[in-house]
Amino acid sequence: MDVNISVNYKDSEINGFFNEIEQMKRQRTVLKERIDEKTEAIISHIKKYGNVLAYKNDVAHVLSVVGRTSTKFDKAGFAAKVDRPQSELKPIGIAELVEEKRTTSDEMKEFLTDEVKQVLKARKAKKAEIDLLGARAIISI
Repeated sequence: MDVNISVNYKDSEINGFFNEIEQMKRQRTVLKERIDEKTEAIISHIKKYGNVLAYKNDVAHVLSVVGRTSTKFDKAGFAAKVDRPQSELKPIGIAELVEEKRTTSDEMKEFLTDEVKQVLKARKAKKAEIDLLGARAIISI
């Protein structure tokens, strides 16, 4: 009988852990959304007014916006062209299509697109930047 009580207790404990994990996942999603919103606000401010001086643990940092380019492959469009499901378009599946002469690398290049995403970049500020950006902040008050 002690074994049964122990098993039920363990099941209850596991259920509690599972519920805690699910709650943490929801909190993480909310935090991610808030971080993204605030980052977008910073990016739009920097694009409008220029680089900003910010402090992190009493160390000056220059915040700037840089463009990150990533190349995306339109798998859906390519799948429609070669008349195969997207799930087959992994490296091995694409190699088989090339061997069967159903596609070439030049045809695949048509489905590549470059996307530029604006991201926030922070780096430690140099003394001259602190003087320049700090003075700009005082003037704009």
